[in-house]
Amino acid sequence: MKSINKIMVVIDANEDFSDAPDGLPIELRKALRLAPNKETAEIKLISVGYERYLSNDFRSIGYDYTKLRQEYIDRLTKTMEELVADLCADGYNISCEVGWAHPRYELIVDMTQNFGADLLIQHCRATGTVRNLHLTHDSWELVRHCPVPLLLVKDCDWGEEVVLMAAIDPLHSRNKPLHLDDQLIAAAQTIASVTGGDAHIVHAYAESARPFAAAGKIKEEHEIAFNELMANYDFDAAHKHLIDESPVDALKFYGEKINSDMVIMGAISRSRLREALVGSTAESVLDYIKTDILIIKPDSN
Repeated sequence: MKSINKIMVVIDANEDFSDAPDGLPIELRKALRLAPNKETAEIKLISVGYERYLSNDFRSIGYDYTKLRQEYIDRLTKTMEELVADLCADGYNISCEVGWAHPRYELIVDMTQNFGADLLIQHCRATGTVRNLHLTHDSWELVRHCPVPLLLVKDCDWGEEVVLMAAIDPLHSRNKPLHLDDQLIAAAQTIASVTGGDAHIVHAYAESARPFAAAGKIKEEHEIAFNELMANYDFDAAHKHLIDESPVDALKFYGEKINSDMVIMGAISRSRLREALVGSTAESVLDYIKTDILIIKPDSN
């Protein structure tokens, strides 16, 4: 992810954005901050609607479901066009498209590929009363199947200076493909550049997870690998962090310490099966970390 020139944003056009300070959904507000140049960067908003009672397999006497579904889509389209109109007038190169599909994520993936997006942005809304559980079914499926970097947006606005944490694993102890760490660091550098943000590189190793190793041996192995990787980059000591903690806890607690706005991490499948889950660390972080999460897959730059 060395550039962000084409951004696709998933919008829930059924939602009321009137309480937002600028009348914009938070996912769009963040997309605008990621556009390096409002005239050259291309932003596309998409909204994919579906209601079972308007689907082809649902029928009830006395209703014209074709007409009702078109009216539903027209309402979504009107909302999207209103969002786009003001931004176009402000000089942004922005467009919108409305679709109808179930499951929604399949059409979102198709739209992303057809648009040639460099980044897809999806808002994560809590699915229950347990506030840590942020990912809907569509969000999880996008994590699995989205072919480009995926930014999962939570409900907090970024600070004036966007603080980023790239979570790397230089020993590839979780079977990360070679060079995925380089992709994560490149993404952090790109986003820091376009937002004027501050990028930190974090590697956690949890020495206590291997209690039978010689004292200090685990730290030494990780420190050597970390330093070898970071020797290729111009980060000062204050932005390089080797932490003796589990990856999930390190990202959560250190992120809170530096007021991180976004975690950048890799996600890989455990097998070639289409429905395979992403790597175990990513699975835990996605629901546990309350900041935004940028998911990078191997070769998705």
